[in-house]
Amino acid sequence: MGMYVARSGLALGVCFALAGCGGLPFGARALVPPESGIRTAALYTAPERPGFNRSGPVSLRLMCNVPDSLLQTISFQPESTVADIDLMSSFAASGSVSGIRASVLSADLQGSFSDYFELKLTNVVKRSISDEEGRAVFARFMARSGCQGAYTADRGSRTIYQVLAVYVGDVQFGVKRDGLFSADLALKLKALEPKAKAELKRTYNVSFSGRQLVGAVETVAR
Repeated sequence: MGMYVARSGLALGVCFALAGCGGLPFGARALVPPESGIRTAALYTAPERPGFNRSGPVSLRLMCNVPDSLLQTISFQPESTVADIDLMSSFAASGSVSGIRASVLSADLQGSFSDYFELKLTNVVKRSISDEEGRAVFARFMARSGCQGAYTADRGSRTIYQVLAVYVGDVQFGVKRDGLFSADLALKLKALEPKAKAELKRTYNVSFSGRQLVGAVETVAR
């Protein structure tokens, strides 16, 4: 087991260094929880302080509503298909799954929660706008009194983000398929999977039957 953990830890380090291996696309953040309705170009607030580390998982709340007629004037980039996104590594790097590990894994399992289970976004499509288009859209939003008022009210206590890209796909959770586990360990982890899923759902409100959910975003602070 120790050899497995050391090998997986080395591989994870290489993956982060190369920004690959199914991790988050460069510049993207995991959305907690993955959800529908997050729209490219729209303005959202997050409970983050100025100067906060803006690379970890983020939870977004819509700042102001705008009419569909305004959204229809936005010039979007062509949609692109991207590789599966590893959401679990982002959660683990922020330290936010340590409590789940303690409640699910027994003492004889020495690895981290993400060594044994995977949470990923599959069948992923990226929908985005350019930085220039984002600035132009933001100016149009600020010309609306409702958005301007919400912006003024929220900016002192929350960080305001404009979403420049969303990554939409299907959420999947389970025992890691490439874990190289022994037959006995694989059976043990499979038996723990329902409890692990329940803990993730309780902690992050993740919908495991969710289809076409936004699992990651690229944002710019406004």
